[in-house]
Amino acid sequence: MTTEQSFLIEGGNSLHGSVRCSGAKNSILPLVAAAIAVRDVVSFQNVPDISDLQSLLTLIQAMGVKVVSFIDGELVLDTRGPIETHVENTNGYSLRGTQTLVGALLGREHRAMLPSLGGCSIGARPIDLHIKGLRAMGTQFEWKDGYLIGQATALKACDVYLDFPSVGATENLLLAAALAEGTTRVFNAAQEPEVYDLISFLNKAGARIVPVFPFGFRIEGVAQLHGASHRIIGDRIEASTLMVATAITQGEVTITGIDARHIWSIIAKLRETGAMVEVEGDDAVVVKGVPEYRSTDIRTLTFPGYATDAQPPMTAYLTLARGNSVVVESIFENRFGAILELERMGARIKVSEETAIIEGVESLNSATVQAKDLRGGAALVLAGLAAHGTTTVKSIQHIDRGYEALESKLFQLGAHVTRVTQPEA
Repeated sequence: MTTEQSFLIEGGNSLHGSVRCSGAKNSILPLVAAAIAVRDVVSFQNVPDISDLQSLLTLIQAMGVKVVSFIDGELVLDTRGPIETHVENTNGYSLRGTQTLVGALLGREHRAMLPSLGGCSIGARPIDLHIKGLRAMGTQFEWKDGYLIGQATALKACDVYLDFPSVGATENLLLAAALAEGTTRVFNAAQEPEVYDLISFLNKAGARIVPVFPFGFRIEGVAQLHGASHRIIGDRIEASTLMVATAITQGEVTITGIDARHIWSIIAKLRETGAMVEVEGDDAVVVKGVPEYRSTDIRTLTFPGYATDAQPPMTAYLTLARGNSVVVESIFENRFGAILELERMGARIKVSEETAIIEGVESLNSATVQAKDLRGGAALVLAGLAAHGTTTVKSIQHIDRGYEALESKLFQLGAHVTRVTQPEA
């Protein structure tokens, strides 16, 4: 008999206290890839212990990377030895974080062979922008037997314009260009904080990367990179989730370990609903929820716009707002995966293509619901915190991909959340 883990959530308990958010999931995955390009010993601090990272570490160890230690949030990697450029996914997991291995391996070995990419079922994430830019640098690509194979005699500098400011494509180009011959310029590049976190580490390791106005980067290639130590930024999506969890339960929580400049869109939208949000110092925000909060509208955009990853938790929050809210998802077409489950809890939501119209209700009811993706799963947890009765959220392995001990953090704030193991039906 197989088993699965679920969350049992007793609703109706407001959150109070202080909690520190973990390091950014969307930083550590490309940083691990960057360690391969460095070809030395590197260390990262403030690293979240999440299943996506554990899966990636298993994969790179099979490639020849030595995981020296991973203790108390510090990860030490040794990439000085031979590295296998043929990446095998022997565990059968889906992991979008492998995409930046392409740029790292091409920069280091001029060859990469990766299986088709996985991740959440939230819509198309085409790799064509990655390929377009790396081809311009001299890489030949082909798809063969389910693998993407890239090979270059040498990487040459060039100017690249991205048709869309893709985070993954930007990171791949930064990793490859850091070790290319000459100076590469990338225009219409992603500006997310995690991209700048990657650049900060690479520059510590000897890369020469500077911003170019507007929305671009200039990368002067170097012959080799060297070891470095880097503390990764706080996870703005986890911080946003905890902020919304506080507001939906009408609690008051101080969230530390986050740069407010990374979450201004979340702060603004919570304030529009009537919630009180104050910035404290360089790395903390205080959120105080209110009863009878107002509706608002959001549209997901690339940074500094409203983050698509933060949309599902806000959608759950708006189900209880006074009035009608409009949510436009302009990044991923299947990011509304949690809405059917929210409707089972009493939410009133109409979806047409990329738009969801949310009619606020007075209360949500408990139900047994299923997490279908990472951020949608978090949204169901938040709905459960506010619902009457005990909600069961199943398939929480999706949530574990990107949140470190979410139930423990909520529990320390006064939520009644329990992780249980149940037999699968």
